[in-house]
Amino acid sequence: MKKKGRLIAPYAAASLLVLLICFFAFQKHQATYGFDETLTVYEKISEKKPIRYTVIGDSIGRGSGAEAPEQRWFKVLESKMYAEQGIRMSGEYSVQSGATAFEGLYKLSQFKNAGKSDLVFIVFGENDRKYMEANDFSVLYESLIRKAKAVFPNAEIMTITESSLTYDSFAAEIEKLSAHYHASHLDMRSVFQETGIPAKELTKDLVHPNGRGYQLYADAIYRQLTHDAEQNKEITAIFESLNDQTFEKFRTISSFKENQGFTMKNGYLTSSQKGSSLESEFHGEVLGVKLLRSPDGGEINVYIDGKFVTAISTWWPFERERYLYIASGLSDGPHTVRLEVSGGKSRNNVSENSIIQIASIIVN
Repeated sequence: MKKKGRLIAPYAAASLLVLLICFFAFQKHQATYGFDETLTVYEKISEKKPIRYTVIGDSIGRGSGAEAPEQRWFKVLESKMYAEQGIRMSGEYSVQSGATAFEGLYKLSQFKNAGKSDLVFIVFGENDRKYMEANDFSVLYESLIRKAKAVFPNAEIMTITESSLTYDSFAAEIEKLSAHYHASHLDMRSVFQETGIPAKELTKDLVHPNGRGYQLYADAIYRQLTHDAEQNKEITAIFESLNDQTFEKFRTISSFKENQGFTMKNGYLTSSQKGSSLESEFHGEVLGVKLLRSPDGGEINVYIDGKFVTAISTWWPFERERYLYIASGLSDGPHTVRLEVSGGKSRNNVSENSIIQIASIIVN
């Protein structure tokens, strides 16, 4: 029996050693597969390591227009990166149809426990040109780049000029700011044009790409990422701002000094009566509003310091809290803003109601 025990002992020791080696190798593999803050996205591509990305954008950022979920540009990119490079990509998304850079910036400023990210895509412009001038967009877009680097300090920023953007002044601001911060920039307008394929065949509605159009997005992004990895590109860095002022912090004001006709319902000051209004004083150069958009949403007229500034529709096909841009480039203040129910509604609102539901104003 002693002889048998002496024979078993070496085998047991050897088996234990193998198990320990496997355990530590597995742990090392797990650490490699997880988020590694010591490598840039380009180094991870070169070393075939997993990549985590974040998309901050509007409806094109979220892949609206694709015929199937797997045809959205980021899902096509994930599949292509794995098929061609054996690299797994996983994403997080701060995206909203109809959003502007202001909404993206405000939401990003509210991140409390942001996940890790190697790569941040910024996808805005098409909606912004409807609500602001190019110089206002430039300030917000630059603020967004800077805030993205503050939240995700180890990430590369890839800015995308959307294929549908026809306002050259907005595209020029994206390109200029991208170059200043050494961000990776991709202009999808030229990518679409170079195919020679009519826009109606690459889009759902001449704005949102279809599956074929999003394939172009994914292919172009893949080419740029792998090319930059081969060139050992340095990731985006923060330099002195190009605009005189940028904004990275916001606060909300939910107490109004005057309330005519609004009542609190489900956390929102609510009214459907034409002429109802809320008035508040504020300091700040940027103004937005936090409100609920819904299928029976109405319209608001906005006045700053007694002057009409804009009308805002609160219609949306489903209920969603939104953070909408009103104005920027204001003096520091003090200012007064009045939000007044106009009594009108979007033609998309086919209900019998025209309701306004406001939570607060947003100021820098």
